[in-house]
Amino acid sequence: AGEDIEICVVGHSIGGWVARAYIGGLSGSSTAVHCLAKEKITSLITLGTPHISPESALVDQTRGLLREIAQDPSCSSTALHDRGVKITCVGSSGLAGNLLTSELEELIAATSYLPLIGRLGKDVRGDGIVPTDLAFMDAPARRVVIEKCLETGSPVRHAHVLPTPWNLWDGSAPSWELPEEITWYGSPGVVSQWFKYIE
Repeated sequence: AGEDIEICVVGHSIGGWVARAYIGGLSGSSTAVHCLAKEKITSLITLGTPHISPESALVDQTRGLLREIAQDPSCSSTALHDRGVKITCVGSSGLAGNLLTSELEELIAATSYLPLIGRLGKDVRGDGIVPTDLAFMDAPARRVVIEKCLETGSPVRHAHVLPTPWNLWDGSAPSWELPEEITWYGSPGVVSQWFKYIE
């Protein structure tokens, strides 16, 4: 069993850059599982993943980890592509960020986008957490921009849950589930826009 097995890794948010680091070899692992995974992983799809930590950022929420991954040649899209890993980065352009608004989602988006890229404006859009400026790796990685859900027409948001204050003390505490009509990368009508890239 297993000679013809191919693995596609799908990572959402931080999971996308953790997968990128693992596939690129930053874990330093030499276990049989890691060696087999490096052989069998043929594609990586990231959903709402920040791939860049720009110098203009007001804060680095990853404390330097993302910058290390982005600067490591073995984690570049070219290096992964040369090893036979096809990369697809999926980001949403559904939500603008605006500090001068009565729209709660625009306000929340602004409080995420501004610290991450150091600016706001009509051209700054994203999924409410990750701006599109950060959601993509360089070519030859495939870039898929999704604006809205094909079934509902709603903007595609970062997630379908919100962390709670209890998550500060207990990382395993349940998050709040948002109403079903809140669309994210895993919603029907959104999955169909990136699922075809699983290889």
